[in-house]
Amino acid sequence: MNDDQMESSLVEKAVNGILEGIMSGRFVQGQRLVAADLAQQFNVSRAPIREALQKLAGDGVVELLPNRGARIRRLSLDDLVEFLEFSEAILVLGIRLAAPRLKNSDKRTVLTEAFADIERTWESRDAHAFVRALYQYHVQLHALAGNDFLNLFYCRPEIRFYSLLLASIVPGDSWDRYLENYRQIHETLLEGDPHTAVVTFSAHMRWVVRLMRAR
Repeated sequence: MNDDQMESSLVEKAVNGILEGIMSGRFVQGQRLVAADLAQQFNVSRAPIREALQKLAGDGVVELLPNRGARIRRLSLDDLVEFLEFSEAILVLGIRLAAPRLKNSDKRTVLTEAFADIERTWESRDAHAFVRALYQYHVQLHALAGNDFLNLFYCRPEIRFYSLLLASIVPGDSWDRYLENYRQIHETLLEGDPHTAVVTFSAHMRWVVRLMRAR
């Protein structure tokens, strides 16, 4: 590995470390990120940290503050609702393409394991872990859909960031309803029925938006 590749690898390590911190709830909206602290935490120099923060700023994950470093971007409720409405189009496409491929297929096992992770995190009542499991469920679903652009887009840093910020709002006090909705979505997917799966998922998304606006 040459010097440029090594530097790129360290930047990617820092980017993924910051995103993982957001996913786990260790970094929260509005939190200031200090380059020296991050360098020590990820065992890299400050140069790749600065480059990682520049990259994440370009992706809309952090904000750069003149002479004050950076902070995790803070999103309003309206921002998150708009993101949810936008992301529905991508998620519906994944459902519509994947459902016919799942009926009587050995690929069902991968999705069933992803749903089992949702159930496990539901039992723990850990909102960050639960939302992360929901996100990973769709990553697995998109991998089965046969369209490489789905995960190319869905796994972008800003999409991961916005998706996981939803843990600050959902499932709220509606854990049981949320799990039951996803159980119905999962079952219709395994039946290979794209129309019913899309209708069921869209109804769930409308319910989530109402839940968010009621807070």
